Amino acid sequence: MAPVSAAQPTRFAIQKARGRGWKTLEVGEDLDHARARFNLMVRVNPRAYFRLIQLDHNAGAGGDGMEFDWKLIELHDPNQSGAARAGRTPASARAAPRAAASKGPRRREKVPLPLRFYAAVVLVGVLVGGLLYLRYGLPGP
Repeated sequence: MAPVSAAQPTRFAIQKARGRGWKTLEVGEDLDHARARFNLMVRVNPRAYFRLIQLDHNAGAGGDGMEFDWKLIELHDPNQSGAARAGRTPASARAAPRAAASKGPRRREKVPLPLRFYAAVVLVGVLVGGLLYLRYGLPGP
């Protein structure tokens, strides 16, 4: 993998809430453009949670060099009531740099496997295979 330069520009990401996490929709280097895209996404889907964050490259982190510290710039909360710009929080009120997540052990997300579904698929496959063998596989009279 190519080495990452120490001086990377500050980037801005737009994220949308998905389940218990956030999905990154766009990453750019221009704050004005990111803010305009953020406002467009909020207008298109006003009932979703969106956030605009600032990504600063963490040069001191190990690994493959793709560690970032982030700071919240804007948050759209559809449940917040108020003025015409409801759901938008200024950066000064909600800015919170990410706690040093890279310093501790990473928590693995537990995902339940659909074992009953897998067992049912295997059982149906065995039954269909057995029936096909009995019908076409045995030497007939």
